[in-house]
Amino acid sequence: MWSSLIGGYNYCRNNPWLVVLFLSGAAIRILYIGSIPGGLNQDEASIGYDAFAILHYGIDRNGIHLPIHLISWGSGQNALYAYLSMPFILVFGLTPFSVRAVSLLMGLLGMIVFYLFSKALFKSKSAGLAAMFLIAINPWHIMMSRWALESNVLPTLILIAAYCALKSFQSPKWSYGFTVIAALSLYAYGTAYFFIPVFALAVAAFLLYNRMLTLRTAVWNVVLFVLLALPILLFIIINHWKLQSIVTLLFSIPKLTTPRVEEISSLFGGHLWAAAGANFRNFISLIVSGTDGLPWNAISPYGYAYPIALPFAVVGLILMLQSLWNKERASGPPFLILLWLIVSVLMSLITDVNINRINVIFYPLLFLIVEGFLGLARKVKAAGVASTALFSIFFVLFATAYFRDYPQRIGPAFYESFGEAVQYASIESKGKIYVTDQVNMPYIHVLFYEKVNPHDFIKTVKYMNPGHAFQKVSSFGRYVFGRPDITSKEKAAYIIWNGELQSLPAESEHFSITKFTNYTVLIPEG
Repeated sequence: MWSSLIGGYNYCRNNPWLVVLFLSGAAIRILYIGSIPGGLNQDEASIGYDAFAILHYGIDRNGIHLPIHLISWGSGQNALYAYLSMPFILVFGLTPFSVRAVSLLMGLLGMIVFYLFSKALFKSKSAGLAAMFLIAINPWHIMMSRWALESNVLPTLILIAAYCALKSFQSPKWSYGFTVIAALSLYAYGTAYFFIPVFALAVAAFLLYNRMLTLRTAVWNVVLFVLLALPILLFIIINHWKLQSIVTLLFSIPKLTTPRVEEISSLFGGHLWAAAGANFRNFISLIVSGTDGLPWNAISPYGYAYPIALPFAVVGLILMLQSLWNKERASGPPFLILLWLIVSVLMSLITDVNINRINVIFYPLLFLIVEGFLGLARKVKAAGVASTALFSIFFVLFATAYFRDYPQRIGPAFYESFGEAVQYASIESKGKIYVTDQVNMPYIHVLFYEKVNPHDFIKTVKYMNPGHAFQKVSSFGRYVFGRPDITSKEKAAYIIWNGELQSLPAESEHFSITKFTNYTVLIPEG
C-alpha cells in the first residue's frame, strides 16, 4: 500500500498539468452538487426513493421484491442507477447528494477513462493531456455529472466497455471485461437494448476477423453475455407480449403498465420510415444547435460542447477516416470510435431524440473534437494555442452562467424548496396535508423527503388513473394531492405553490403562513 501511495505521488509530481486539469474538472462537478440544481427532478426523487425502499425493505414502492427493472410511475424506470446508489444512501442517508453521487462518480471515472483511451488512441502523452482538458471543461459532461437520471450512467459504462475492447487488441482476456460491462449496460437505459447488441456484435466480428480473439474465447464471451443479459431479455419479452411477472428469491422481473421504451422508440410503432426521417432531422438539429431545449440537458448558447466544437469534430472525422484509410495508426482504435459513432447515429433513427436519449454519441464526438484539435495544433501551433484560449474562455463563461444564473432558471423546474415545505408541514401539523398539483408527481417528493415505509404507502395509496403509463396518486396516508378548497373547518395543513398566493381565500386568515422559495405552507392556528 505504501509503495502504491509513493507511486501515485510520483505520477502526480511528474504530470502536474494533468492533475490540475482533473482536479479542476472534479471541482466543477462536485461544487454545490446537492443544491445546484436546487430541489429534485421527479425522476431523481423516484429512483432515489425506490433505491431507499429496496435497500431497507427489500421492495420498491410498487411492492416488487428486488426488481431488475423498476415499475416506477407504471411505465418503468431502469434499475441499475438505483442499485448503484444504495451504498451512498446507506452512508449518507436519502438526500439529493446521495442520489446524485452515482452521476458524479461516473463523471469522474469517465474523465479518467477518456484520458486513458485518448492516450492509447492517439499514441501521445500530449494528446492525453488535450483530451483531459476538453473532457474536464465539456458542458454536457459537467451537467450530466451533477444530477441523477438513470440514463446518465450509460455513456460512461459504454466508454469503459470500449476501453476494455481496445485493451483486448493486445490481450484477449480484456474481452471478458467488455462483455461484462456491455451486458451490465442493458440494465442502465432502454436505448442500450439497440446499441449494445449491435455494437458488441460488430466489435466481436472485428476482433475475430483480425485474429485478436480465438473462437473459443468468443464462445465463452457469448455464453457470459447471454447469462448476464437473460433477465433483461425476459423483461422485454414479458412486457412486449404482456406475459406474467416472474418472481424469484434473487430477483423479480415485473410487468409494467405500459413499456416506456416502446413509447420512445419507433421500432414498436407504425410508419417506421417516416418516424426515422423525423428522428434524424431532430438529431441533426440537435447536433448543429447544441441543445434540445431542455434546461437540465444544456444551457444556451454553450450546448453540449460549445459553439466552436462542431468544426473541430468535422475536421477530426476527416482526419480519423484518413488515418484509417492510410493505416497511419493501428486500425483498431479509430475503427472502434467510428463504429461507436455509426451505431449511435443509427440509434437516433429509432429514438425520439433528446440529449439524454442519445447521450451515447457524445463520447465519440468528443474523441473527434480531440482529433480535430490535435490536427490543427500540429499544422499551426499558434492556432492550437488560440483554440485552447477560446475553449477556456467559453468554459469560464459557462461556469459563470451555471453557478450564477442557472440556479434561478432550473430551481422552479426541479421544484426547489418543495421538500422543505413538505418536511415543515409534516412536522408542524397532525392532520391531513393537502398538496398542490403544481408539481409533477408530488407524491414521490413526499415519499423521498419523509422516507415513508413502502409498506405503508402500498396499504394506503389511491391512484387517479390506475393502470396508465404515468399513474397519478390522489392520496396516501395523510397526504392528499390536488388543488383543494382551503377551509379552516377541517384543521388540515396545505402546501401551495407561491403563484397561488394571490388567490388565497379569506379563510387563510385562520392559518399561519410560512413561505419558502417557491412553495408556501399553511398551518391551522389553534
